Amino acid sequence: MNRGKQWDNILNECVERLLRGETVEQCLESYPEHAVELEPLLRTVLVVNRAADIRPDPGFKARARYQFRTVLEGVRPKRSPWLIWQPRWAVALVVFLAVLLAGSGTVVAADSSMPGNPLYPVKLATEEFRVMLATSDIDKASLLATLVDRRIAEIAYLVDRGEDGRVALVAQRLKLHLARLNSLRLVSRGEVEPKEEPAPVPQPEKEAAGITEQTGEGLLSAARAEAVQRARLRVLLGRYAATHPAQLRALLERAPEEAKPALRRAIAISMASYRQALRNLERAPD
Repeated sequence: MNRGKQWDNILNECVERLLRGETVEQCLESYPEHAVELEPLLRTVLVVNRAADIRPDPGFKARARYQFRTVLEGVRPKRSPWLIWQPRWAVALVVFLAVLLAGSGTVVAADSSMPGNPLYPVKLATEEFRVMLATSDIDKASLLATLVDRRIAEIAYLVDRGEDGRVALVAQRLKLHLARLNSLRLVSRGEVEPKEEPAPVPQPEKEAAGITEQTGEGLLSAARAEAVQRARLRVLLGRYAATHPAQLRALLERAPEEAKPALRRAIAISMASYRQALRNLERAPD
């Protein structure tokens, strides 16, 4: 999807239409090719718009305002790619939603919501917020794999309830999570080897040499921490590579005919995506 001005214009237009009284469905009909990514954002706009009528006590508003500033200050230095393409209103919306609703317990309630539940868009927006704040590609990969696991649980819920009309939409979100997982840079930077003992330096430069030694130790510590994270991610991806296609195949056996094409695509995509992610994880640095 184009993340430039065209996407920004589509989002802004749809938000304006919602605020004028149009429905989410009317906006999605205008841009069916972007429906999967537009829907959770637009439904979140409706949630926030309704929440604007709520008048929390002054103490809560002060705490929310302080938390909002703190989150923004923490986000700015990271320069997340998500922040680059999202229009300003969408970034502020997701951050404010996560902070404001977390204080009232809505995010906790939304976390277990399923497709069709009024809080489900809040769940999707909060997930995106968590991915946005992940500090490394390894962390993002772990979170995205966990989101795939959630989508499979949602598909099982829909199949058991006979709501096959929603299966394709959730399967499309699953596909997007896996595509983002494969786009991450999971290549190891390699082991950081200890440097040789530096030659003796004149007395006045001892302090500078000490700084160099501390920097080297810091690099080694960072490399060890990354190795642990990579090992955990390898175990997680290996487990999901085995269980997710199997779970989808089990659902395929009892799903209605209308839902089977989406499930077959999800099986093929999950198998290929996990293989690719594990290869990316094992590749040596360029």
